[in-house]
Amino acid sequence: MRSALSGAISRQLKPKWVAPQGADAEKLVTILTWSLNRDGSLAGSPRVVRQDGITDANRAQAGRHAEQAIRAVQLAAPFDLPEEYYDAWKRVAEFRFDRKLSQ
Repeated sequence: MRSALSGAISRQLKPKWVAPQGADAEKLVTILTWSLNRDGSLAGSPRVVRQDGITDANRAQAGRHAEQAIRAVQLAAPFDLPEEYYDAWKRVAEFRFDRKLSQ
């Protein structure tokens, strides 16, 4: 069930996620957490848990990468998820934003 919920969230985020371009940008990974209300709307702002893949070449784009990830969550909300599984999806603990999500 968790896998199916993760897939549903990914499908709703994918059209909203635009990964930054540039040197080593494909190595950047931003991990976000956010909480949802029962209607799928955001309960507060998404937060950055951590970023990986930062190099000297892409350091300047890391902030933009995080901003774009947060924006994708905000644009995708409200999420269309099965209400009967609310306890499983009310908190998205660690969602990974990387180049693969945009493909």
